[in-house]
Amino acid sequence: MPDREAAAGTVVVGVDGSEGSMNALDWAADAAAGRGATLRLVYAMSLPLVTTPLGGPIRTAPSQEVSDSAAALLDEALHRARARVPNLKAVTESSRVEPHHALLKAAEEADLVVVGSRGLSGAKSLFLGSVAQRVASHAPCPVVVVPPTSQEPTARRGRVVVGVDGSAHAAAALRFALVEAERMRAELVAVYAWQVPDTPVDPFTVLDTDVEVDRQRQVERARDWLLEVVDAARTPLTRGVPVRAAAPEEHPAAALLAEGADADLVVVGSRGRGGFTGMLLGSVSRSVLHHAVVPVAVVHVAEKSD
Repeated sequence: MPDREAAAGTVVVGVDGSEGSMNALDWAADAAAGRGATLRLVYAMSLPLVTTPLGGPIRTAPSQEVSDSAAALLDEALHRARARVPNLKAVTESSRVEPHHALLKAAEEADLVVVGSRGLSGAKSLFLGSVAQRVASHAPCPVVVVPPTSQEPTARRGRVVVGVDGSAHAAAALRFALVEAERMRAELVAVYAWQVPDTPVDPFTVLDTDVEVDRQRQVERARDWLLEVVDAARTPLTRGVPVRAAAPEEHPAAALLAEGADADLVVVGSRGRGGFTGMLLGSVSRSVLHHAVVPVAVVHVAEKSD
């Protein structure tokens, strides 16, 4: 499967009637309209499995009451989306399976999936619900996780923040972030966070001024490198996006959370340079997802087959 970027096509959003999913619906409606894409509203009924005497397990058929309830929920969500974005192209779908299975199936033909950070089953003590985490980990396309405390999408701050570290995953995140910044008419803030290695320092040979000079040189080199990487990632569509380079001496997750505290969107690769091939989400992307108060996009790179 090729590496994908945001494009016109289909935006999938999971709805379940919760406040969190309605916030996600609002964000997804704006995203679909901005792309000229079709919005696909998915509701999962999570019907139980039963085992037939001579066959394997199957899903029970929904009762009329359950079917009517699902249809009413989807109609209400569709009405909300079209009230927000008149003439929005949208379709609805109800599924018998669990929410993460339904959304991952829909993601196979989508350009973007949008989910709330928690749905009806989410415990308030958890920063990120299991559905959001599973979809962000496994979807083949970019996934935007919208927190319940997210700002009103119409109140744009004009900033998209992206983490850059030289990895293939960060490169995919950067391309996606550039497109989103162009769509939102926003500034792109490219963040490269660095930390001084924990090595012994001889106080008799190293002066504070020397350390400060070296630190400033590192920041300048990192900013220059960031601007070069961004320029290389631009396309004719994104050549006009204004860019600011940030190179804080900080842990990457902390730097992204700080820069993105009042952004419209924070974009991360599913793994960075410190990620392991077997891990579906790296520690930085997990930390940002768990703690961000603004929407977070997770962008994957398809693994090469042997």
